Amino acid sequence: MKSKLVLSAALGLALASPAPAALFSTNWSSGFVNGTIIPDGNLSGWSDTRTLAGLDGTIGDISVTLSLANGWNGDLYAYLTHGSGFTVLLNRVGTPGLTYGYADTGFAITLSDAGTPGLHNYQSGPYSLNGNGQLTGTWQPDGVGFAAGGFVGLDPNGTWTLFIVDYETEGVTLVSSWGLDMTLVPIPEVETWIAAALAGLFGACWVNRQVWRGVKPNSGGESKA
Repeated sequence: MKSKLVLSAALGLALASPAPAALFSTNWSSGFVNGTIIPDGNLSGWSDTRTLAGLDGTIGDISVTLSLANGWNGDLYAYLTHGSGFTVLLNRVGTPGLTYGYADTGFAITLSDAGTPGLHNYQSGPYSLNGNGQLTGTWQPDGVGFAAGGFVGLDPNGTWTLFIVDYETEGVTLVSSWGLDMTLVPIPEVETWIAAALAGLFGACWVNRQVWRGVKPNSGGESKA
């Protein structure tokens, strides 16, 4: 009996356990409709829209890779949108402490909720620049994080848009590349939940049946197994 109960419980757990999360990564370094130059001192900005299709599951975690060259970092404002999700990635780093923000020339960073906080004032703590003068490392977005921005739980398929504005006429910034890294959480099929429920019901019925079969009245009015 014990082996059958264990088998029934194992079957229920196996059917109810979701498939493991999947990792998805992509990076775009060419094919920008608006070219690679962010208009200098122009609020019309620069944007790039990409479409993802054929992905399964919902977004469990997300990070953005961003590579911008030249220019003046304190001039730049950038955000990412997808469906109902919206997150500010850059918000004129170094302002208002410095009127024109930090003068470093570009970013080669990953933006993640698990990154180092304080991107907006990154020069106030440890930071590194590469040989091209670009800020490196993994940082939290300059605005709200991706979870707070509503990306977690969304369908990853559809359009993703990166928008960047260069507020001041002080150096031209070029877009080298940007990309997405996502953890996708599988959505259980309805059949899986039905099978799991039936397996659980079978296990409960088996236990109930074995209990009642093991209880018998004796002459003393007491019962024993």
